[in-house]
Amino acid sequence: MWRRNKKEQKNSKYKTKCVRLCNLMCMRTNIDINDDLMVKAQKLSNIKTKKLMVEKALEVFIALENQKKILELWGKVEMDNEAYK
Repeated sequence: MWRRNKKEQKNSKYKTKCVRLCNLMCMRTNIDINDDLMVKAQKLSNIKTKKLMVEKALEVFIALENQKKILELWGKVEMDNEAYK
């Protein structure tokens, strides 16, 4: 049976951990996006790559959904006006 030396074992463990971490942090996926929408969005935003455009769109979507949740609290929470003085 072939055995790795200690240095090869150490590098192999590092690469395995790195790959696992990358798989947790980023996710590759193929999506079919309307080209006209992409071109319009890129022109409006000056974002050059499709990847960055999709990431920005996701960030904006998340921000809007979070704002909706905050608006749902309207009238349900009492404001402490003294806290702002």
